[in-house]
Amino acid sequence: MDSIIHWIELHQLPCFYKQMLGISCPACGLQRCIILLLQGKLCAAIFRFPPLVAWAISIVIFFTCKINKIKKRIVIAALLWGNLIVLFMNAIYQNLQK
Repeated sequence: MDSIIHWIELHQLPCFYKQMLGISCPACGLQRCIILLLQGKLCAAIFRFPPLVAWAISIVIFFTCKINKIKKRIVIAALLWGNLIVLFMNAIYQNLQK
């Protein structure tokens, strides 16, 4: 497993936003977050990419929600919008840190 994680660390994709625009994109930190999760470092992964918490909550709500199809669509739409807001708030925060 360590060799796979090491390979992933060496082959991370460069951020197009950072290269072209000089700012962090909304998903900046996601690759490093996945590497930290694979290493079993949950707290470090959350600090690296805070939207991970919103994603985890959304997945739990989605799979435990026992409602009809119409209400489930409303819940899914609300979760998607909530996640988008958290993702862009994270991007704004990252860019204000510079």
